[in-house]
This record gives sequence, structure tokens and C-alpha cells, in this order.
Amino acid sequence: MDKARNDYEAWAEVNILNSSQVPDDIADGALIGKWEKPCQSFVKCNIDSSWINATVNTGVSWILRNNFGEPLIHSRRSFSSVPTKLEAELLSFNWAIDRLSDLRLDKVVFESSSYLAGEAILRPEEFLVFQDLLVHIRVKLTGFSLWNISYAHLEGNGCAHEIALSVTRDHQYQSYIARGGPFWLTTLTLEDAKDDT
Repeated sequence: MDKARNDYEAWAEVNILNSSQVPDDIADGALIGKWEKPCQSFVKCNIDSSWINATVNTGVSWILRNNFGEPLIHSRRSFSSVPTKLEAELLSFNWAIDRLSDLRLDKVVFESSSYLAGEAILRPEEFLVFQDLLVHIRVKLTGFSLWNISYAHLEGNGCAHEIALSVTRDHQYQSYIARGGPFWLTTLTLEDAKDDT
């Protein structure tokens, strides 16, 4: 298993974009540079992870906001011994999708600064090393009446990124789900919610 994983990672470094790169052919207008409000009938769940290496706890997070930009719920979780950054990013999607499925939300935009994780969810046949995790994610997604996966630059995913960083940077290993947004990110969430005008 370790050899297969190492072979895949070596191949992926050469053949697949890493999550910090943006492909030239991202669909017209699909690339998001700053946080944008979802349309009226949707909520938006921004997702991120903070991975250093397999020996340091990984942080994953999500924050759910309505079409006014108001934070409804946010969450942070710590995982140990996550072997790769891509697996950390998929675990963050899995955590968010599981919890929002439990909350019986109906129409959700899932937005992440990991292009590769989104591709893995949309094209699981190309990421067989993560098959079990991707099957679980895809099954959970069928519980939503409408869902979408979007890619955003880090600037458009700042709140989720800061929450995930609190695990690796600030050693906040306690997992939780809470209403609203973190009080220490109020300025950023208010800035995101401002109209473009």
C-alpha cells in the first residue's frame, strides 16, 4: 500500500496540478478571487485544510454562510497522521459534507481553495487511491437536492483557511461545531459580506 501511495504521489507531482496552482482552462468565470455570496436559495460552505506533514496534526474547517454573507455555522477538526495534503483536503470536504448532510441542508455550494480535491470528487475514477473516501463523499452528496463544488483563490476562502490554520499554527486540537462565525474572524466575515458596489 505504501509503495502504491508513493508511486501515485510521484506521478501526481509530475502530471496533476497541485492544489496551489490554478489551471489555465478553469471554466469561464468559475475562478473566484474574493468571497462571493451564494444565490438566494443556496447557502455556501467554504472548506479548507492546514497540512504540514504526516507527523503533525492536520486541521480541517468549514464555515457556512447565507446569501447575505452572514455566518450560520462553522467547524474545526483535527486529524492525526494524515499522509498527504490531498488526503487532508478530501478529509475537509468529507467532514463538511457529512455535517451538512446531518443538518439536512438542501442546496449547498461547497467552495475550496483546493482545485485538486474538487477534481477528485467530481472525477473519482482518476483518483483510485482515495476510492473509499471518495465513494463516501459521493454517496453523501446524493442527499442534497442541489450541490455545486467551486474553486476559489485563497483570498476568497480566507475565513475557512484561518480556522484550519488555528489547528496547526495555534495548536487548537479540540474539534467543535458552533453557531455563527468565530468572534476572532468577525472583521473578515463582515468584509466578505460587503457588496461589490
